[in-house]
Amino acid sequence: MARRVLEWRQVRRSRFRQAPAEPALPKGHSTDARVVCVVPMFQETDLAEDTVRFWRQNLHEKAVDAVVLVTTVKESSQAGPTTYVLLKEALAADAGEQDTLVLLHCQEVCPYRAAQLDLAVEWARDRFNRADETEALWVGVYNADSRPQPETFEELRVQIAAAPEVRLFQQMVDYVVPDREGVGRVAAGNSVLQSWWTMSHYVSRNAQGRSGSTVWSRTSPYSTFGHGEFIRSDFLASIGGFPRYAYADGLLLGWVARLAGERIGLLTSRDIAEVPRTARDLVLQQTAWLRGLLNFGITVEWCRSQGLLRLSDREVRLLRARHVAIPVAWGLSTAVVAAGIATGAQRVIRGRSSASDLATVAALAAYPVLPGLVATTQQQRAMGLGRRIAGVLASWPVEGLAFWPALHGHLRHGHQAPAKTPR
Repeated sequence: MARRVLEWRQVRRSRFRQAPAEPALPKGHSTDARVVCVVPMFQETDLAEDTVRFWRQNLHEKAVDAVVLVTTVKESSQAGPTTYVLLKEALAADAGEQDTLVLLHCQEVCPYRAAQLDLAVEWARDRFNRADETEALWVGVYNADSRPQPETFEELRVQIAAAPEVRLFQQMVDYVVPDREGVGRVAAGNSVLQSWWTMSHYVSRNAQGRSGSTVWSRTSPYSTFGHGEFIRSDFLASIGGFPRYAYADGLLLGWVARLAGERIGLLTSRDIAEVPRTARDLVLQQTAWLRGLLNFGITVEWCRSQGLLRLSDREVRLLRARHVAIPVAWGLSTAVVAAGIATGAQRVIRGRSSASDLATVAALAAYPVLPGLVATTQQQRAMGLGRRIAGVLASWPVEGLAFWPALHGHLRHGHQAPAKTPR
């Protein structure tokens, strides 16, 4: 309960967090920054047309300089048209955008999506970089189901101008239930819990880490997400491109930055991201995320081999411990709370309970429910209290189950990637 109280305080602070204090850019003024958004796509046939439609609108509004959609040769065509074919058809409707809305097809077979991202970065450098503008190109990464708010790119340019020493920015994320067929009750609960975690943990860790004034702040466990992230081209060049030595390039990229002493700025605008639709998809996604969290150790070794490590051995050990604590607490808290409820309920049923036993059961039962009492997004407010609580009660135990297959897979297969993380 103490943990939930602390989380609730952080959520309140995050909800009322104001936009950056720096003044907005004057109307009609722009920075020298070139912003290219990259959308790697794999088995995204149901999102192809909508993705093109969304980014086409952003280009018409001149929010970004270019958008690169990247498919992969790994996707089979046996089950019908591939994502590449559908995107090509959708793009053919407006051939005038061929210089700014680009479709690339990655021929390199790589276990991870880093190959697709690196291909897009190579195109962007050829298109925008001049010899005297190596720091002007910014690469944004979004998933096919990511929908950044309209003010995202204006805020990014303001932050770039205000903090030229920062070479990575992470956007805040609101997790929403997809408006598509096959959505189960767990989707509503997962959107609540994921948004709650982001606002209660990530924001405070990022704020603490950016101060960098103490050992504790320098080892604050936070990273980039893999979507809603912006990276300056020269930083990518300094680390040899997107990480491809393990799964979850979003986490790995942020960890490399942290170990190399790079700050990660925070944008207050939102990336509206979909959650998995079913309980099965949720377990697979959470397992993939936890597997990514367990890859911190290999990131440390990679940074050490590349000469990028800027933290002391003591700081590395503390940062590693704090990272390991995240998936362990994530997995074990579910088992501990569920066991406590079951034990207390059994005592009540047998008539051996005291007032303290009843209070313990009530407190433990409230633990998964409390996030459902607070609506952190517009969609959650529209759900209503009953649906939020019912969804959280359905989603919370499912998310906790994912720790065990993640741990099993990590111990047996190291840093292998899943074939596909469900949307």
